Amino acid sequence: MIKSLEFLHIFFAIVWIGGMVYSLLFLKPSLKELPNEDQRHRLLRSVFSKFFPAVWLSILVLFITGMGLWHGYRRDFSENPLFHTKLFLFALMILVFTYIYFFLFRKNKLSHIPNLILVNLLFGIFILLIITYIS
Repeated sequence: MIKSLEFLHIFFAIVWIGGMVYSLLFLKPSLKELPNEDQRHRLLRSVFSKFFPAVWLSILVLFITGMGLWHGYRRDFSENPLFHTKLFLFALMILVFTYIYFFLFRKNKLSHIPNLILVNLLFGIFILLIITYIS
């Protein structure tokens, strides 16, 4: 059971963080090759409309599996300040994504999204560093 929770936790973290890496390092530079703004906007909207439901699912699975791992397997995390930092950063990532989704994506302000994706990617990388040191 614990291994299944760990697998799901890691897999959905990869989905979210990998999607951010893809978006910033591959999609955004490639959009510049499209000749007009309308094409770039349509492609970006199409990609995000497929990726963002995966992010919502990732948030849900990460929360559920994280709570399962914490309470059923690693109760000692409660005493570790790095673990609390990780939870705080995860909460910030959720807040940033909520802003991206409801205030930028749904209102078609797509040009501002990459900057906030970068913020979330940095939070995600920091969480990975923390996990490396507390496990």
